[in-house]
Amino acid sequence: MNEPESSSTEILASLPGADGSRFEVRRVTLPVGTSTGWHYHDGWQTGFLLRGGINHSTEHRNTTFEVATPLIEQPGIPHVARSTGADEAELLYLSHIPAGSEAAVACESPLDGRADAAGNDLALAPAAGSTPGTVTVAVPLGRPLFVHALRYTAMYGPKPFPEALLVYLDNGSYKILSPGEEHYGSYVSATALSAEAQPRHVSFLSWPSEDWDRNVASHTLTFNVDTGAYIQTLVLPGDPVPHAQAGYALPIEHPEQIDMSADWDRVRVTYADVFERLIAAEKTRAVASGRLDE
Repeated sequence: MNEPESSSTEILASLPGADGSRFEVRRVTLPVGTSTGWHYHDGWQTGFLLRGGINHSTEHRNTTFEVATPLIEQPGIPHVARSTGADEAELLYLSHIPAGSEAAVACESPLDGRADAAGNDLALAPAAGSTPGTVTVAVPLGRPLFVHALRYTAMYGPKPFPEALLVYLDNGSYKILSPGEEHYGSYVSATALSAEAQPRHVSFLSWPSEDWDRNVASHTLTFNVDTGAYIQTLVLPGDPVPHAQAGYALPIEHPEQIDMSADWDRVRVTYADVFERLIAAEKTRAVASGRLDE
């Protein structure tokens, strides 16, 4: 495996194969809160947990292993193991290493900050070689409950993105997409939400993401459900001055059909008619107020 610097590996036995491959028996220890980083193997690997706790993730599955439960890893499947127990994890592995290969090959996360193929889970794990001691968790995403198309008329200067898609999930998590942002977080609504019941007052807290320099941001949105207008307050860590934003929103029909893996470009095409309605309404308001000639 490809361990952080604070882990340790002991090769107990190494036997050559007739085809140039080799078989190795390894003992690996992972301190509590560390992970292996994402990697894959070119050969089969079977492990047993001797003590501690392990959460094992692939693109499609998160599994918690108990002591003495076999952990079988197929060739070519990216995965990550996290030490999640009260004591450091100790594992015993039998590895088949094909000729010319290494025991493990580091790779990027196949999830890339998105939900998994079922649209339920977001695995947050560092790539191989990340800082030892980093704690990672697997966060369950809910199912789409309500979706807003947002058109900003007043924006936060460092992020001047006039359009966004905000997906409310049924367990209090959310996803937001814009031309320059894509992150997840948690929300609390002052009123119950459904496909027919629009939000009125919602507080959002982003999860650490590259969008906010690996930090978080707090947003509070208040909607006028009759006009679609909203006001938004942004609070950043260490910044004593809240930032005001505003705009107009329209609900997306059939929120259950939203593709949680789609990027902004695809979303903008899929819901082009809704965003164009927001743009047209913005021009109408500008004309009515004298800010824009007909």
